[in-house]
Formats: sequence, C-alpha cells, structure tokens
Amino acid sequence: MSQTLLNEFQSLVSKLQSERQAHAAAITEIDAGFESLGITIAKPKKSGRRQVRKRKGRKAVRQTKSRKTAKRKKYRMTANEFVLATIKKAGAKGASGASISKVWKAFGRPGDAYNTLGALTKAKKIKRSKSAKGQGSVYRVA
Repeated sequence: MSQTLLNEFQSLVSKLQSERQAHAAAITEIDAGFESLGITIAKPKKSGRRQVRKRKGRKAVRQTKSRKTAKRKKYRMTANEFVLATIKKAGAKGASGASISKVWKAFGRPGDAYNTLGALTKAKKIKRSKSAKGQGSVYRVA
C-alpha cells in the first residue's frame, strides 16, 4: 500500500514540476515580448510590515517597522464630560446618537462618540432608549 502512495506522490511531483516549467517558459516569452516593445516591468513590492530581529545579549528582540503614530491630543473636557454636557444641553427630550456624534466631530475630536456613549450607558450615568423615528437611539441623563 505504501508503495502505491509513493508512486502517486512521485507522479504528482513530476506533473507539478512540468507545469511549473511551462509557466516559467510562458513568463520568459511575455518578458521578451515586453522588452521588444520597450516596456519595463516593475517588480511587485512586498506588502505588510517587515520584521527585523536585533540581538541584545542572549535574547533575540523582534521589532516591527511601523508608521509614525500621531501624538495624542489633549482637550479641555474628557470624553465622558463632553458627552454628558452635550446631552444635558439637549434638555429633557435627550439627544440622538447622530447629533452627539455630529457635535463630537465639530469640536475636532477623532472617531465617533459611540464608544463613550456605550461606556456611560454601562456605568448608568445616561439612559438609552429607542428613537421614536425608528432608527437610532436617544440618550438622556440618568
């Protein structure tokens, strides 16, 4: 039984090698055609981050080349205070998530206010209810 598996494996490997040679021959023909037309082909760049290993003493330290990160901005109010103030300003009827997010963006804060809304709801500082219009939520101070 093992002899038949070995024969099948050898035939598969030889078939794949012949297919690879055919593809390599086709690539050289394509390159020759481009070269005759004066077209140069740019080699594809590798995607993703490259990992570089540096040795420090006995341990190998793995470092990744990363992009420069933006410095963290400081604001007068924390995110929680900002969202609570926005909801209080809306009054008893409350404020929708979309309106809070719009004010959030208008003040130049990155991202959306939804993470903060979720945290404040979980901490029971604000109450969330479904909007009467159907889509979205309305937030009120607890």
